[in-house]
Amino acid sequence: MAINCDNAFERLLEADPADLAGHGDSQLAVHVSECARCQAVGATLLGGQEQLAAALTQIVPHTDVDGALNAARARRSKIRKRQQFWQWGPIAAAAAISGVMILQALGGNPMLEGELLSAPAAIEPLVEAQAGQNVLVFETSDQSAKVIWFY
Repeated sequence: MAINCDNAFERLLEADPADLAGHGDSQLAVHVSECARCQAVGATLLGGQEQLAAALTQIVPHTDVDGALNAARARRSKIRKRQQFWQWGPIAAAAAISGVMILQALGGNPMLEGELLSAPAAIEPLVEAQAGQNVLVFETSDQSAKVIWFY
């Protein structure tokens, strides 16, 4: 049974390149070789496949496997450094602020010899942001409510 153009169009996108060119003995190849309209569509599809193949051959990796691994390790190291900063940065800032407040509270009163000054308690972070994400924490007049904004 011979196929018509409507049936051929349904099969052209999935057809073998030989069938698109009208070569071979399949029903589609025979129809394409006899029908100018389907030959034009087949030629267009073959031309697109050739352009795609040519473009793909021009794509080359920018680096070798070792270079890619080293780049990935460097990115991971930067991410870890940022995570460590955000892990310990707020605690260090709280300790510095506490130290300044203690010094202000002492004012001009020199410490007596042998007097011990207790270190401020470590402040647990209220929230932790993921790498590459920022967070703001707003206190409200109600001490039991806080506004946390991730951006």
